[in-house]
Order: sequence, then C-alpha cells, then structure tokens
Amino acid sequence: MSGRKTEAVDEAGKVLDALAALSTNLSCHGRGPPHTLVLPAGRVKEVCAAIDEAVASLKRILEIAVENGQGPVPPNALNHGGESANE
Repeated sequence: MSGRKTEAVDEAGKVLDALAALSTNLSCHGRGPPHTLVLPAGRVKEVCAAIDEAVASLKRILEIAVENGQGPVPPNALNHGGESANE
C-alpha cells in the first residue's frame, strides 16, 4: 500500500476511534430514555474535542484524495466544522 493510501487509512481509523469515543461519552447505547441524558461540562468538552478530531481527520482524507487525483472535493467541504461557534 502506498504511503498516501496508508495515511488515508490511518486518518479513517482516527475518525472511527473519535466517533466510537463520542458514542461512549454520550451513552448512545444506554438503556435510559434519551430525554434523561445530561452531560457535565467536562464531558461536553470531551465530546466536542472528539467531534473536532473526527472532522479534522475527514478533511485530511479529502485532501489526500485530491492529492491522488480522486477529487474534486465538494464545495466548501474543507471549510466545515472543527471550530467552535464561541471562539
């Protein structure tokens, strides 16, 4: 496997890891009713960090695809997410 393909696979693994952590942090598979889910501020920050990491990795995968002639990237795809609306 070429270096760029390996890099894309590594980035995809990061996305999966971040989304799995997000699912765990949000207790997505819990038995309680969804309306009872309350996250402390620290967990919200962890969840936001996991989302940001997944978005950054997905952007990198798109960049790798373009570099390998597999573009074009959808308009504005590299401009979405990863930054907080409060920052």
